[in-house]
Amino acid sequence: MSASKVRSSAPHRLIVEGRDDQWSIIALTAKYGWDWDNPAPHYPFVADAKGDTLALESLPLAVRSYRRVGVVLDADFSPERRWQSVCDLLSDEGFPVPTRPDPEGTVVERMDGKRIGVWLMPDNQNPGKLEDFLALLVPPADPCWAWAEESTTRAVRLGAGFTPSDFIKAHIHTWLAWQKEPGQPFGTAIRAATFAHDAAAARRFVAWMERLFA
Repeated sequence: MSASKVRSSAPHRLIVEGRDDQWSIIALTAKYGWDWDNPAPHYPFVADAKGDTLALESLPLAVRSYRRVGVVLDADFSPERRWQSVCDLLSDEGFPVPTRPDPEGTVVERMDGKRIGVWLMPDNQNPGKLEDFLALLVPPADPCWAWAEESTTRAVRLGAGFTPSDFIKAHIHTWLAWQKEPGQPFGTAIRAATFAHDAAAARRFVAWMERLFA
């Protein structure tokens, strides 16, 4: 899978914050039989919005332009605040929005049949980001995961320059640096089975994609 053949003319759209999200999602769904090199008609174009602000800003136009739209956003420090931002936009577009995100991934539909889905990384409930989701896909018996956390913590004590909010990024990249093929990008690591694609979090995410687009 060198590149997705799903083009921007596809009838459905999935909006993500960045390239890491884009290729992680393509690689993960491919593990469940989504053939992005020979795409089915319902596959969405996975659009890199290049940031959370632009992802949110692009949502109203996407809703007006496509029958099915998904958006994947980092919850960051406040899932409640992020959810409220999404709710405000979707309410303005006439969608029935629940007061809280569905832990299994939110999917809502308008009277005219237009459907939209929202996934807040990592799990629609807790603060976090893509890397927190991928941490849920680390094989539980991997002894290097805990050691990578300890090493990252020690690096902080020694003056490492990353911010506390990026600890999980440093942790997961440290762990990836110790794999058979060190330093793989997230999508490549998923394809190589470095991450456990059959973890419960992965299954929930793919099930959300299938409910939204299939």
